[in-house]
Amino acid sequence: MTNHDALVPPHEPAEDTLAFAGKAALSMVPVLGPLVAETLAHALESRQAQRQHEFNVAIARALTSAIEQLDETTTIEDIVGSDDFIAAVTRAQRAAAETASQQKRQRLAAAVANGGSWAPFAATEREQFTRLVDEFEALHIWLLHYFTDPAGWLQARDLYQQHANIMMGGIDGPLGSAFNVPQKVWDGPVKQAAADLDRNGLASIPLTTTMSAQGIFAPRTLNKGQRFLAFINETESIAADPPAQL
Repeated sequence: MTNHDALVPPHEPAEDTLAFAGKAALSMVPVLGPLVAETLAHALESRQAQRQHEFNVAIARALTSAIEQLDETTTIEDIVGSDDFIAAVTRAQRAAAETASQQKRQRLAAAVANGGSWAPFAATEREQFTRLVDEFEALHIWLLHYFTDPAGWLQARDLYQQHANIMMGGIDGPLGSAFNVPQKVWDGPVKQAAADLDRNGLASIPLTTTMSAQGIFAPRTLNKGQRFLAFINETESIAADPPAQL
């Protein structure tokens, strides 16, 4: 636990749960409908409160990481007391409540920590990156990682050599190996995600061009894309695994 984790009040639902269990045990009535509804409502409230606490802890940890990168004149009090921080937390909490993805919740927490004037990002970057964290799926993020260094990513998994002798082709062959899919993967969600990255200026990925081996394995993630990865505290691109499902 970091020092900033300690700033988040603990979530302790046990007392309320025991009290409700006792109430339910004593309410032995023939009509179960109201009791079932009340039980469900209590369970939902408890789980929502727990998820909110977990997200607040994630924000605290992301802030710890962010502050370590800033000059010593910026303090935690400066950040949490700013209007930028309150606005970022409000947006992120709403988005975090609507996703079941733990990875996305971590990225939303990072967006809070890097979403204010204290962070080393321009105002226009913060505005766009915050929006993209909410809009992007895991596939978008991984494609940015992969196209930072396609050859390095494949070599780290012993997948490069099977494509090393390519003379001409497209980038979907190595991508198929990355996803462990024998056929082409370029159509559908991968192509759409690549187009999204291109449209937002984060990467320049040719969708249909036949190219040489040098072009197939060329980095395609732009500097803006790398800054976006830094914004969500994900800079270890070689270590990033592709999503389990496309």
